[in-house]
Amino acid sequence: MKGKPQVVFVCQVFYPDSTPTSQVFSRLFQKLADRGLEVTVLCGYPGRMERLEMNLPRNESIGGIHILRCGWNISFKRSYFHRFFSYFSFLTHVGWKLIWSGRKGVVLGVTNPPFLSIILFLTSCLGRFQYQYIFHDLYPEGLVALNKLRGDSILVKFWTFLNRISYQRASVLSVLGRDMIPLLQKNYAIANEKFIHIPNWSTVDISSPREFSKNSLARELGIENKVVVQYSGNMGLWHDLETFVRAAAILRDQDSIQFLFIGGGIRRESAVKLSQQLNLNNIIWRDFVPKEQLAESLSCAHISLISLKKGLEGIAVPSKLYGILASGRPLIAQVPNDSEIALVIEEEGCGFVVEPEQSDPLAVAIRTLAENKDLRVNMGNRAFDAYQKKYTVERAARTFEELWGIQKSEIQ
Repeated sequence: MKGKPQVVFVCQVFYPDSTPTSQVFSRLFQKLADRGLEVTVLCGYPGRMERLEMNLPRNESIGGIHILRCGWNISFKRSYFHRFFSYFSFLTHVGWKLIWSGRKGVVLGVTNPPFLSIILFLTSCLGRFQYQYIFHDLYPEGLVALNKLRGDSILVKFWTFLNRISYQRASVLSVLGRDMIPLLQKNYAIANEKFIHIPNWSTVDISSPREFSKNSLARELGIENKVVVQYSGNMGLWHDLETFVRAAAILRDQDSIQFLFIGGGIRRESAVKLSQQLNLNNIIWRDFVPKEQLAESLSCAHISLISLKKGLEGIAVPSKLYGILASGRPLIAQVPNDSEIALVIEEEGCGFVVEPEQSDPLAVAIRTLAENKDLRVNMGNRAFDAYQKKYTVERAARTFEELWGIQKSEIQ
């Protein structure tokens, strides 16, 4: 690569959008821009309704990153109708910019929105550029696994066909989870050498785990003398909050254990209703916290929970894993045994894995950690060690530089 290294990153969510995908990539590309990489981002407008009041320009430069916001400024979280028009306007605008603007260096896309790889394929044929692609989720496989679409439908077959030609044309396919590779090879006949595994990284920098005894949120909530079991993050289609609630019901007589659920999403309402039906008073529900409060929020726990529904192995990897590792808390993951989350926990010895939809063994795992402080501390220390070695934004930046053949002398 001659001259100043350049990359064009395409993703519907980016700063100041508060979603995990936005936070992850905003951190990465700010790090790369600080090191001298010329970064252009083609993104949409923030998707949450509370962001609609922000007077965001279509073009701006922030921290050395040139941001071009594509498509209409509408909330794609409001309804499926709004989501369709948000996707359509974003992808159409992105395609136009990629064809006519001229691309130098690396063009990198991610599975947000799900049809982006198809647009990259079509525009690369006309604009004569190569592209790389990052898999955070797999579609339509995820919708089929959740019974939102039939696997034998014409829509799914046509979608899969378009995916196949777009994936095969990509020069590099990066996967968030190692469990994604066999599924992609099976469905799309992709050569193994095209894949690279690049795990996500924490959206917060933590130099050392914060002590629970000094946590301000615990004092605010009056739970500083409890063993706190926390779920933090998106409560979406991939996640099974109801089983966590049923485990809380099993442990309702354990006065020392307090559940703290922080976040929101499509599954939250049904989980709250279930907790009300069961008359549970050992669960506290809180909304999302601002990014600057995330480190303090994650440390308001002795035990952290992760969920991924049965059948979603190889399709999605909950990004909350990396923040939990950075917080130095032990994990209890209600996930399929051959998922990326389970692989990490087994490799690092930082928690327990429980089969999805099983509230009794989940309650046993929670009780085991709640009653054994030394085990919690040891697992938490191993979680933080894994974060430092494998899941920092600095390590991710070096990995992408190596992937793109960028030498230190070129960017410093």
